[in-house]
Amino acid sequence: MAEVMERTGATQPGIAARRFTSPNRILARSFRLSRDKWKQKHHQVQAKLKQARQLASERGIARAGWREQCEQATARVVAAETTAAQLQDELAQARARIAALEAASKKKR
Repeated sequence: MAEVMERTGATQPGIAARRFTSPNRILARSFRLSRDKWKQKHHQVQAKLKQARQLASERGIARAGWREQCEQATARVVAAETTAAQLQDELAQARARIAALEAASKKKR
């Protein structure tokens, strides 16, 4: 352990001093390229996220429209069924009156 410390020049045990053998200009270029790639990837992810949010918003608006149309159609169906039931009752009453009138006219003859 002491030999490693002497060779590396480390002052604390277990920590070796890092010495880059590459020139700073090369390291700077490498770091810059890495940063640029990360930024490009980040912008692509942000664009995908924005697109997904817009799509979700559009789908939400479309679903709300379809929901409203469905509720209106359901209301129309309920109204039509109510009207049909009323008309069936009126028809039954009219048939009963016709039958009563026919029976009355047969008695008079």
